[in-house]
Amino acid sequence: MKIEVVSFTGDSGLADYAVSLARALAAHAEVRVVSAQSLPGRFDALGFAVTRVFRRSRHYPLDIWRFVAGVLRRRPDWLLLQGPLKFPWLDALFIRLLHLLGIRCAVTVHDVLPHYPSFWSRYEYGFYYRSFNRVVTHSQAAAAGLKTLGVCGEILVVPHGIYDLFDLTGIDRRSARRALGLEEDEFVLLFFGHLEPRKGLMVFLEAAQALAGEVKLKFLLAGANALTTHGSQHVRRLEAARQWPNVIVHDRRIPFEEVERYFAASDVVALPYLEGTTSGVLKLALAFGKPVAASRVGDFPEQIPAGAGELFDADARIAMHFASAVQRIRANYPAYLSAMQAARGQAQWPDIAARLLAYLEAR
Repeated sequence: MKIEVVSFTGDSGLADYAVSLARALAAHAEVRVVSAQSLPGRFDALGFAVTRVFRRSRHYPLDIWRFVAGVLRRRPDWLLLQGPLKFPWLDALFIRLLHLLGIRCAVTVHDVLPHYPSFWSRYEYGFYYRSFNRVVTHSQAAAAGLKTLGVCGEILVVPHGIYDLFDLTGIDRRSARRALGLEEDEFVLLFFGHLEPRKGLMVFLEAAQALAGEVKLKFLLAGANALTTHGSQHVRRLEAARQWPNVIVHDRRIPFEEVERYFAASDVVALPYLEGTTSGVLKLALAFGKPVAASRVGDFPEQIPAGAGELFDADARIAMHFASAVQRIRANYPAYLSAMQAARGQAQWPDIAARLLAYLEAR
């Protein structure tokens, strides 16, 4: 079987997912990753072919036709897309064209709707998802959401694989803390990824303020700062937090090679999300065996292993819930750590690849 795993972005979580899945599928099929020109060269020697097509969005009118022409020339048995490029309704037309020309297409739905949806998003994304022969997602909650958009037929629900791709050197906790300037006896909470309100950044900071009296408790933020697009009040709040003794702010894009340092150095991963379908940060926490404090949003209740973290409601008192969850984990940390370490064997890519292949092969 010839499978092409398509990620329209080359240096993002979607690309990391595409590469991880392709590496597992390559043990059973002829696999090619089709991605953007920004896909790092480090992925070229992982056992599958790589084709770089896509550039910036302004090149969409040309690149989408180049993509279609390449697919028709290679004629894979399946295309497996990781979501739309820029315009879901227009992408859907191209998917339907490929279907008419004999190319079967599947989509992995990471987020049922965009993080900041417009009133027409349900219609646009429903049309997009209904264009595919097969639909894959990571939770029953997401599958239910797809049904409300008119997606019929069987939806394959498989866990999002763990991001062991980032565990490059097996760095230990002591070495990671030394690299980041953290003390050995500190209890460190990590907020990782884009710093934006929907991920609960302000919740994280509010909890830091509430727990300022806790000895040796540090709140570490690491990720690109996207707050300027969300309002000056958020910018001011983060700037104020820089001065707090229990908060450490690394607001920059974290290079691939440095990701392992942050997870190896941390004790707990914070996921106080306000909305979302899934999160790659949870899969990083699983890969590095770190307990989590997470809101009951998206697939978190389904995907967080029993005993490996604390769940709380994303209601008006979310910051208080989050602070209490942190205290509970810290008070009985060895038990939470043991549960997450034991769960690292779950959501393995070979198992996910086997289930996906069976789904694609089914008539």
